[in-house]
Amino acid sequence: MKKILLCLPLFVSAALPPAYAQSPAKPVSGHKCTSSPCGNTATGEDPQEQRIREGELVLDKIRNGDDDQLRWTSIRLYSDSSNPKHLSMPVVKAAGLEMRLNPKLGHLSFSKQGRQQVFSIASPLGSKNSICPQYVIDVVEASAAHALLRMACLKTETAPGRYHMGIEYYLYDFETATMREIWRAAVQDKNAHMPDAKPKPTLKIISNGYRFDWKGVQPSDSPPSITTLHNSYTRSTDKSGVKGLLCTNLSAPKGEGVEDDMCEGGILPLVVKNN
Repeated sequence: MKKILLCLPLFVSAALPPAYAQSPAKPVSGHKCTSSPCGNTATGEDPQEQRIREGELVLDKIRNGDDDQLRWTSIRLYSDSSNPKHLSMPVVKAAGLEMRLNPKLGHLSFSKQGRQQVFSIASPLGSKNSICPQYVIDVVEASAAHALLRMACLKTETAPGRYHMGIEYYLYDFETATMREIWRAAVQDKNAHMPDAKPKPTLKIISNGYRFDWKGVQPSDSPPSITTLHNSYTRSTDKSGVKGLLCTNLSAPKGEGVEDDMCEGGILPLVVKNN
C-alpha cells in the first residue's frame, strides 16, 4: 500500500462558509462613543463592544447546543486565535466526539470516551518558510466514527511577489486513528479567489469505510479542467499490524487502482494515540 506522509498542509482552495463564524482578528471599528459613559446605547455600553458581546453569546449557545449541523456551519477553528474557547468544539455531541486545535504545535486532536488521537496538521506557530502560517478549519460532515474537515490556508506572501492560498479536505476515521487528505487545490495568483471545491465534497459510508465521488472544475493557476474522482477508503491492517485507510480508485481496472495517482494527498502523522 502506497503511503504518503504529510508533514504539513500544502494546499487550500475553498471559500469559507458564511454564518456566525467568529474571527479572532480585531474587529473593524464601527460607531465609537463620543462620551463616557457611552450615550449611543440604552445601557451606556459602546455599540461595537455590545455587538461583539452579543455575537459571542450567540456563538457560545451554538457551540454548546445540541444541533451538530448548525455548529458545523457556524463555528470554525482559527490558527491565530488566542482564546482557548475558540480552539475547540464538539463535533458530534451525542457521541462525545470533540475536536481541538493547538496552533502552537500545529496539532489537531480528536477525543471520545477517554480516547485521544492527535495529528500533525500544520507547522508549529511561528515556523519560518511555512506556506500556510494562518489557516481555518471547519467541519463539513461527521458521525460518531468519522469527520470530513476543510482546512483553508489563507493568502500569504511566501517570497517577494509570490503568494500561496489553498484548500484541503481531510477524512478522519476514529476506528483506525487515521486522517488523510482526499481533495486539494491551491493558487499562487495574488488576485485569485479562494480555490474551493464546487460542488462541496461529501462522503458515503460503505461497508468497512467510505466512498468519495466528485466531479468538478479543479481550481488552479492553469486553464480550467474537469476532474472526476471515484475513490473508496476502506479500513485495512498492514503486515506490521498498523491500521489505516486504504484508497482505491474505483475507475481503474480491477486490481490496478489501489493507492494510484487518483488517490491524491497523503496521510497526516499521528503523534499521540491514547486508548
